[in-house]
Amino acid sequence: MKKIVLAVLIMVPALLMAQENLKIGYINSQDLITSMPEYEAALKQLEDINLTYQQEGKKLNDELQQRCAEYLQKRDSLDITIKEYKEAELQRLGQSIEEFQQNAQTNLQKKQQELIAPIIDKANKAVKQVGDENGFTYIIDSAGGQVLPYVGSAAVNVLPLVKKVLNLK
Repeated sequence: MKKIVLAVLIMVPALLMAQENLKIGYINSQDLITSMPEYEAALKQLEDINLTYQQEGKKLNDELQQRCAEYLQKRDSLDITIKEYKEAELQRLGQSIEEFQQNAQTNLQKKQQELIAPIIDKANKAVKQVGDENGFTYIIDSAGGQVLPYVGSAAVNVLPLVKKVLNLK
């Protein structure tokens, strides 16, 4: 029992000393990433790709509407076999447009991940660099709607330090 009490008494000062050396910083990673020029370039590229997909989708929809209008004008005079063929053709075109829209959305998401991943990696490396250079024990991210319940006067907002590392204003 005396050994346990002695061990606790030895550990308490060590734990208190460790807490004194605790240095905590916080950053809003969303603010950091959106201030990076690479992010603006990525957004522009994604907007251009999305616009291209929208324009192509509009062309396809216009073509479908035109074919539907033509079919509706002639359907009463068409032979049953031709009528069924035209209706099946319109259905195939409609399904093709749906597939195009789904593929476009999937490709846009992949491209977004492809473009944003290196930006996030660069930001994370800069945060790590600031943490290492300034002796932080923790750097907490306050982005994503997560509000820090308390930020004491000893906590440091490292966003300006990280921006300095990245040469951002």
